[in-house]
Amino acid sequence: MSMLVVFVPRRFFRLMVSDAKNITRDPMLMTVSSLSIAPAIGYWLGKAAMDDAALTAFGIALFSAYLAPIVLVLPALLIGWVTGFLMLEDRDDGALLALDVTPPGKAGFLAYRVTFTAGVTAVVTLFAAPLVIPGSGAGLVAVVALFVAADAVIAALLLPVAARNKVEGLALTKLINIASLAPLAAFAPYPLRYIAGILPPFWVGEMLLPLHSPGIGVPVATALGVAVHLALIALLFRLLREKAG
Repeated sequence: MSMLVVFVPRRFFRLMVSDAKNITRDPMLMTVSSLSIAPAIGYWLGKAAMDDAALTAFGIALFSAYLAPIVLVLPALLIGWVTGFLMLEDRDDGALLALDVTPPGKAGFLAYRVTFTAGVTAVVTLFAAPLVIPGSGAGLVAVVALFVAADAVIAALLLPVAARNKVEGLALTKLINIASLAPLAAFAPYPLRYIAGILPPFWVGEMLLPLHSPGIGVPVATALGVAVHLALIALLFRLLREKAG
């Protein structure tokens, strides 16, 4: 129960302020954080021109529809990367060891980090939704925001699990960014596309397919997407706790 102490509003706010200071002191982290809203704005401004150019050059209609899930997932990976890098810094600097003597402990601190990451990502997604998927129902937007927020948490946990230090963390950045292309697999033929279902961002693309597209249906896709995200988050959280000692 002590780990829940971290969610006391006053303590949670102090941790948020501390993280904000750490981000603003690092130009790289500050730049990456600021870019999280850029994909949606760029997509909205260039959508018409992009569709016209793709139709003229390649005969592809509504090319922007293929990019929409990527535009929504990319900010999650950026925000998740920032959180993951902060956790790498904490581990390299020995801050995680010091957390053992605090009421919430390491587990509580990790819970705060992933909760904050998910919350920020959900807000960014709700901002982006009217620009990227206008006219979508509230239910669809809510599910997409949930999946995208979970993708950010996965990116945040994956970095300190897979990297031993900040240098390796930087090297893993490209691999994490490649994951933003996973939603494109949802446009592959049915049922072969579900091979990519083990990749969490795939389910964002699946949710944004036209309703008449052959598939397993929105309720089943939602349930499977939730299951895949939760399973991977639970696994990464356990691995990170073990790695943190």
